[in-house]
Amino acid sequence: MRKVMRRLRAEQSPQLAEIRSEAAQSRLMESALWKNARSVALYVGVRGELGTQALLRAAWQAGVLVWLPRVRRSEPGFMDFVACSGPDQLRPGPLGLLEPHDSLPGFGPEAAGGSGAGEAHPLAPDLALLPGVAFDLAGGRLGYGGGYYDRFLEKGFTCPRVGLCFEFQLVESLPLAPWDQRVNYICTEERMLCL
Repeated sequence: MRKVMRRLRAEQSPQLAEIRSEAAQSRLMESALWKNARSVALYVGVRGELGTQALLRAAWQAGVLVWLPRVRRSEPGFMDFVACSGPDQLRPGPLGLLEPHDSLPGFGPEAAGGSGAGEAHPLAPDLALLPGVAFDLAGGRLGYGGGYYDRFLEKGFTCPRVGLCFEFQLVESLPLAPWDQRVNYICTEERMLCL
């Protein structure tokens, strides 16, 4: 499935990918989920993923707190989410993704569910937007195989989870493992699904 989806993304022209990305982002920004969020966990799209530049710009301009992932160089499979106030706080990371600078404090999956002492943790987004290789109609998400997002999602992120993908990445059913985490919504260039 991963190979097929990567091929389909690679066969899509950059111009068509940009048009579809803009349409999906516009659709999401029209939703109450987006409009009511004051804090959003997002990502910077790369390698043929659905782009997120319009979402990032809109969030920063509106003063929404934006959390972006940064992989842990010394711990494969783990990442932190870091509050970023603009593109000047990003740099190329080890996986070829734009990531928050190392000087900014990050919070890992061990913190995603809160402190455990009844105190709210700073990492408590109102909305989490997730990339994926494919999604299914039951909210199943197939990632890239590293488990980065699954580790986060199993620990917390009780906010609505939205899978962002191109329509061709949406399939009837995915072969998921027990630890694969699901999304509550899927947004493509053609539709927004509540699951």
